Amino acid sequence: MKYFNNCKSIEDVKKLYKKLCKQYHPDLNKDDTTEIMKQVNAEYETAFNRFKNIHESADDNTKTYTSKETTETAAEFMVIINKLVTCEGLEIDLCGRWIWATGTTFPHKDILKNLGFRWASKKKCWYWHKAEDASRNHKEMSLDEIKKLHGCETFKGVSAPRLATA
Repeated sequence: MKYFNNCKSIEDVKKLYKKLCKQYHPDLNKDDTTEIMKQVNAEYETAFNRFKNIHESADDNTKTYTSKETTETAAEFMVIINKLVTCEGLEIDLCGRWIWATGTTFPHKDILKNLGFRWASKKKCWYWHKAEDASRNHKEMSLDEIKKLHGCETFKGVSAPRLATA
């Protein structure tokens, strides 16, 4: 593997995939990065399947890795990230196995709904997770508290480069 060598959990794989999508997605680059993105996608599927049941927990600034069965597929996450990365004004947070979308969400609400995101009215943001990852904790937490508890990787959606017209 060229891109996913240093991953230890599914969270590491997803964080790196988001970063690589932002860097090499053909819709976001002037250069032809289609072949690179194909390599990234192929490696992502392999890495996803290898680490899909190994999860990272951040307790008291120490990382622990646990095993938990999941029904999520590599393709589901790829579709979501590839759609979100091109939505200008979105701020996307990967917290544990949940995806939170904040920022300028209104213009993208139909995309978010179609991807399976739900609106969290108290947090005023959108979220996505698999059914098996639903919270069993009924304590009300702010998004900042959730980010601190589970760790968080953030990136912003950017618009695709526009061609100049004469």
